[in-house]
Amino acid sequence: MSGGLQGRRIVLGVTGSIAAYKAPLLVRELRRHGAEVRVAVSPSARQFVADGALAAFAPVVGEVFPPALPHSWHVEWARWAEVMLIAPCSATTLGKLAAGIADTAPTLVACALPRQTPLVLAPAMDSELWEQPALQRAVDFLRESGAWIIPPAVGELASGTVGVGRLPELETLLGTLEGALTTGVLTSYHRQLWKGRTVLVTAGPTREWLDAVRYLTNGSTGRMGYALAESFRDRGARVILVSGPTELPDPPGIMLQRVETAEQMFAAVWHYREHADVIVAAAAVADYTPAEPLAGKRKKTSEEWTVRLRPTPDILATLGHERRAGQLLVGFALETDAEWESAWEKLRRKRLDLLVLNSLRWGRSGFGGTENTLALLFPDGRIRMMPPRSKRVCAEWIVTAVGELLRQRDGAGQ
Repeated sequence: MSGGLQGRRIVLGVTGSIAAYKAPLLVRELRRHGAEVRVAVSPSARQFVADGALAAFAPVVGEVFPPALPHSWHVEWARWAEVMLIAPCSATTLGKLAAGIADTAPTLVACALPRQTPLVLAPAMDSELWEQPALQRAVDFLRESGAWIIPPAVGELASGTVGVGRLPELETLLGTLEGALTTGVLTSYHRQLWKGRTVLVTAGPTREWLDAVRYLTNGSTGRMGYALAESFRDRGARVILVSGPTELPDPPGIMLQRVETAEQMFAAVWHYREHADVIVAAAAVADYTPAEPLAGKRKKTSEEWTVRLRPTPDILATLGHERRAGQLLVGFALETDAEWESAWEKLRRKRLDLLVLNSLRWGRSGFGGTENTLALLFPDGRIRMMPPRSKRVCAEWIVTAVGELLRQRDGAGQ
């Protein structure tokens, strides 16, 4: 399998969380995507994963002074790496990195990384540990120092409780890793650009009810919108996510409002619009809804069922005509034919600052999959064509483009 990780040099740090048992799967996926991998394991991680399970896929070091390597091995590894990912990253490791303590194999390599090499941290622990004020101060410090922080996911934890603390899914880890390789270290410039900004993102499909049990919808999973929300969050923005029905878990650190119908999504977006500096309309909103939905279930008969449909509110067009000064508006278009003509017309008619186009004819695109093939269209006629990548990587590209537009707008206003 090729892609953005093909041939990239990655050091994986594995530390003392029960989620360390997932590390061999992560190494295997990195190798499957063509990456070169070296693994640094902390002593506590060995309580959950054996060196042999990792060594089957990549070289492994689990000691500060490994007998087969020179004492400066960690410096060579740090210089070799194009990026370092610590997953899972324990509470102890977060504290050590924030304090500059290098007494395990993963912390040795991390502290020796050149300043231009991105460090990606994926904490995993019980909720009580994650929510400790001292630990959050360490996370804030590391983020301010340029590290990429992937907040832990919500779900069932080793303690038997449900909360924030799970290691994010492989798709999120790999996508963020590729995003870090694309963007580099999150400098103070990146953080200041998004500090104090609010981004409103819509995601997922809507459901338009025919009767009490049947509805019209589409194949959107919400992955693209959720990836965008997480990417804006990780850059430091305050994010409001308005989501149609999806099976995706609530993303931590994001204000989420779930809706069902196009009317409900319109109402929610209209409520939050004034607070947003950027609005990204990634949801696949139904264009039509039944004009006369039935209160109960329609019984099956031998007769045809003719349903009259009426248009739903055009959320994007309304925002384009009613937005406040300085607000950026990003739209999406999924087409099956006449892609470019339809996209340019939509960008102009809805007064967008950026339109993200994908076509079912391009392959590795559209609803349901984990990847997208995108083109970014700008009002000045520029086109930025993007190769097929995971939706998280696509999100990083889109966020970068929006950041460029913000800088242009900020500069024009000075």
